Amino acid sequence: MILNLLLIFIFGYLGYRLFSFLRIPGGATTGSLIMLAIISSQGFEWIAMPSFLTSFFQVIIGVMIGSRLNKEQIPTIKSLLVPGLLSSAWMILISLAVGLLLAKMTGMDLGSALYGSVPAGLFEMGMIALSLNLSVPIVTLLQFFRVISINLSVPFIVSHCKNWDKTEANCQIKVDNELTDNTNNTNNNTNNNANKDINESNNSGNGNNEKKERVNVFGILLSLLLGSIGGFTAKYLGIPVGCMLGSMVVVGTLRILGAPLQELPKWLILVTQIMVGGSLGTTFNPEMVIYLKSLLLPVLLFSVFVVLNGVFIGFRFHRTLKWDLATALLATAAGGVTIMTLVAIDMNADPVKVSILQTLRIIIILIIMPTLIMNIIY
Repeated sequence: MILNLLLIFIFGYLGYRLFSFLRIPGGATTGSLIMLAIISSQGFEWIAMPSFLTSFFQVIIGVMIGSRLNKEQIPTIKSLLVPGLLSSAWMILISLAVGLLLAKMTGMDLGSALYGSVPAGLFEMGMIALSLNLSVPIVTLLQFFRVISINLSVPFIVSHCKNWDKTEANCQIKVDNELTDNTNNTNNNTNNNANKDINESNNSGNGNNEKKERVNVFGILLSLLLGSIGGFTAKYLGIPVGCMLGSMVVVGTLRILGAPLQELPKWLILVTQIMVGGSLGTTFNPEMVIYLKSLLLPVLLFSVFVVLNGVFIGFRFHRTLKWDLATALLATAAGGVTIMTLVAIDMNADPVKVSILQTLRIIIILIIMPTLIMNIIY
């Protein structure tokens, strides 16, 4: 088993480095997934990941998502709560409809179709599919095409918003200076390729650095401990994907209340993404690859629809909430917190608003969808 896990990490790391070199978004997860999927599709057999490791990775994912929230964001979260609920509700309804349609048109199992249609991230949905014994290749294929299509098309659309919305000063907005520091914290949580230093203690002297490092280590261990307690409690209570949801809710709530919980170190997030992506890739066997080829056309149509749906919501937010078009499009695109926030910075949109709305959407969907889908399936 140890050799099996080591090989998954080695090949996954090679995939991550390749995708990073090619500047493909989400290289740690998608790169390792694709690399292991290619190897597995040639008939290589792997040992299934132990359940305790699956649960541990779920806890890390939950802590990682919960750590995106903090006390200073409360005023902004309150102002974005209604838009977040509205956009999440719309996306949930659309994803359910699309999932049901995909299952009916292609014959894929309903659970995989529904989880593949949920706009909550390849990383999270792939992990859920793995824990629920669904068809991981189908779920990851749908999620992969959705993420790639959005990350390629939305920045292009936003870059041309000047031609669509000249009355909004060419989509330029002023970012609230009081929230600028929070932007960097939000970007660093899931940005695997950004070259930002997440240790703020370097600005102090050596004595203060050592003290802050000890505090950070304590905060990280406390985050993992409390996240584990929340996660395994939720799992014990029978909550779907309990380890992820329980840790996410506990850590997120405590962070908002001001508890000294630290974000997870970058290396731990990277290792988790490589291992989870690699484990998802090991589920691709030769027979499944043949079946996936028949799904390419429906998957492409699904990807186009997801992009258009995000653009539609973005324009509605632009019209009704009077947001600048660039911010509205990036905040409502189902492309992930990190990528959309970085694009917001590049496009002079509001990265704080984009990152918080994206985070709220993911949290709301992750809390609601597992139970909702379980009720639909069973």
